[in-house]
Amino acid sequence: MAINDVTRSLSYSTSQSHTSDAIGHAEDMSNVITNIDPEVTLFLNRFGSEEDATTLKFSWLTEGLQPPGENAHLEKEDYSSKEIGHLEGLENNCQRFVNSYYVTEAQRKVAKVYRPEDELARLLEQCSRKHAADIEYALVNNETTNAEQNKTTPAKTGGVPFFMATQELDVTVGTTDGSITTTKPHGLETGDFVYFTAKTMPTGLSAKTIYYIRTDNTTPKTKFTIFNTQKGAVENIAAEQVKPSAAGTSAKIIKNNVLDLGGTVDYTLDDLNAVMEMAYNRGGNPTHAFMSPAKKRAFSQLVIAQATSYRDMAKKNKLNLVADVIQTDYGVLTAEAHRMLPDSRIYCMDMGYWGIKWFEHTHDVPISKKGSYDERMLESWLGLKCAAPKASAAIIGIKR
Repeated sequence: MAINDVTRSLSYSTSQSHTSDAIGHAEDMSNVITNIDPEVTLFLNRFGSEEDATTLKFSWLTEGLQPPGENAHLEKEDYSSKEIGHLEGLENNCQRFVNSYYVTEAQRKVAKVYRPEDELARLLEQCSRKHAADIEYALVNNETTNAEQNKTTPAKTGGVPFFMATQELDVTVGTTDGSITTTKPHGLETGDFVYFTAKTMPTGLSAKTIYYIRTDNTTPKTKFTIFNTQKGAVENIAAEQVKPSAAGTSAKIIKNNVLDLGGTVDYTLDDLNAVMEMAYNRGGNPTHAFMSPAKKRAFSQLVIAQATSYRDMAKKNKLNLVADVIQTDYGVLTAEAHRMLPDSRIYCMDMGYWGIKWFEHTHDVPISKKGSYDERMLESWLGLKCAAPKASAAIIGIKR
């Protein structure tokens, strides 16, 4: 098949009896264009659809119950009531996504080597793939959300990192009474639990360990003491109180289920267990761990290494070389590779709480003809909602 984007020699041939000398041979070319772009919109396909948004900034409430406590009353007493539970408001923006494509009249008409079809329809398919990939990029990478849409700055929706950012507060550790004082109101109640992180951990405290709090009677919003057990915190049992003997440096409390490795070490199965425990103790049930392809490979190696430690390989039991599922102490996790995720993050997600809020569903925007070409736009307007971020967990700061 002769095509005019191939340089062909039309000069005198030395011989038409040998293929290497002859001219006029047709090229062997498939009439189908192979699309090598794989499916990349894992989050967009997995997240459910919420009720459509009616404004460009949407908000919702998440509720948590008070921790359990002592509940014993006299035979004869007056009833009294107190507050129960607490609400927290969350919000996000809708982001407008637009992709364009065009084709000239000549390009639509000219004969092509690939399968015969309308060039505009083919470009629509390619534009749709790019449009979906752009949405997925925002869901995977947008760490912050900005102000509402205005005349000069387009609004961005917060993606998964927006909801799974570390909720931490700087604290001062008292080494005499064991008090912990936060720089801002902590929003915790007696019986809640926290984790500690520090440049130098206060003596007597351990990383990735739950500590239950008892709020101070005088300044409950910014001060508390910590205990090894919830019973100790609720009943103020002195033997259960933890009193650091040295304050350490740059101490912080972590209020959500995020473990930051600081970019110095790779993750371990113990780290996965740790964040699963965090989510479990807050009532979450993560079922899927999303990670980069490289960290998924590391996951398989970690699980296989664990399996070989307990298997009697002398009995020639078959062992799969790829592992996708791990039974943690706090639930079963299925690991999946996401091509857009960086090596530095792993998300353990309770998928039932994640959804897309559509302000405008994806649609084709025809443009009035204004020249010797046809032009189209694809448009979507949406934001990400996570009804309960503390039902999921994350490991961040993983060394590459």
